Amino acid sequence: MKNESRKLVLGRLWPLLNQHWFKIGLVFLVLYAVLSKDLSFNISIEAPQEPAVQPKEELQSRRQSRRETLTDNGLSTEQTSSRFDLLPSWGDDPNAQLMLLLEQTDESEVEQFINRFAHVAEAEQEKFGIPASVILANGLLKSMAGQHPATKRGTNYFLLPCTDDWQGQTQDGERGACLRRYDNAWMSFRDHSLFYTSGSNGHLRRLKGEDYRNWAEGMEASKDNGNDLLAEQLIRIIREFKLDQYDD
Repeated sequence: MKNESRKLVLGRLWPLLNQHWFKIGLVFLVLYAVLSKDLSFNISIEAPQEPAVQPKEELQSRRQSRRETLTDNGLSTEQTSSRFDLLPSWGDDPNAQLMLLLEQTDESEVEQFINRFAHVAEAEQEKFGIPASVILANGLLKSMAGQHPATKRGTNYFLLPCTDDWQGQTQDGERGACLRRYDNAWMSFRDHSLFYTSGSNGHLRRLKGEDYRNWAEGMEASKDNGNDLLAEQLIRIIREFKLDQYDD
């Protein structure tokens, strides 16, 4: 009796299923999609939420946290501190711009610069008497640890200008200034030594054997120097990176 009932039901349903199989299948698909979405929604509510910021993004270095975009007049108003304490003493003085740019240079670039040129500076000190610390500090300052456009373009690590007696290669600097251009870094360091111990700066040779403070002040007094904060800047860089260790 049960078997006959099953056959009778199937006999009636089969033509219906055969005629409307597409619609029935579509209904099942819609139901499946709705149930799956509801299940996913419930799981997402119960699951713990991930933190909005990953811990390594929060643990930025002191230097990276202070990086700001330079405005035309210096640093943006949001950057109010510096590892060199620049703003309290120098404010918006245009002579502080190179120092501010060095402050924004990645610390790894500074370390690479020192490691690369420490021995070169020591060799120049032995030959010309300029303290290695002063050479390194001036190179860091003027070239932004090798990242300054004029350094990358013309290998001028000290932004030395074209003087009347300069007969070498030249390149265009900022505001139409003429800067010297070199084929390699060693030529730039050697010309820096010659620049501050000959010609109009020949009197600085009397400072041979003096410490970095006297040399920093002597270089600031050079007639070719337009930065009346140079001595203070060089001394701060030397102390910050302990560059006087290379003067021994």
